[in-house]
Amino acid sequence: MAIDFATMTDPRPTADVLRMMHALYDDGGADTQTEKERFPATIDRLLAEPWRGRIVLFMQQGSVCGYAILIPYWSNEFGGVLLFIDELFVEATMRGQGVAQAFFAFVEQTRPYDAVALALEVAPRNKRARALYERLGFSDRYHGTMVRRLTAADDPA
Repeated sequence: MAIDFATMTDPRPTADVLRMMHALYDDGGADTQTEKERFPATIDRLLAEPWRGRIVLFMQQGSVCGYAILIPYWSNEFGGVLLFIDELFVEATMRGQGVAQAFFAFVEQTRPYDAVALALEVAPRNKRARALYERLGFSDRYHGTMVRRLTAADDPA
């Protein structure tokens, strides 16, 4: 099984990526409620402003079989760019074949944004993914993540 990884640089794979984004949230891979109608805006923004992040396509024989969204930010704690893997999805037929492991090897080798560390979230019930991430050296941090949505600039609330 040969998997290639390529940064999405044009909108042609959008339909495949959108289908997989929906599958990630529909299949219970993410515990967060999200507004799926915003997914195209994420793709558009990352294509137009690659300094904000990128979508990496997982390719097998010219077909997209997975994707990851990579978001860089400077971390004072880590003394460099912490690369947040905002989403990672592998098609169900490709799971258990080393695709995600190959992706992390690719990231380690290519160091997008000159990253010095990686971070990701995993749903507590996604034991299979958690086990993989732990095997790859990820560990829980003692700091909890807290989130608060901001009201839209044009929202009177």
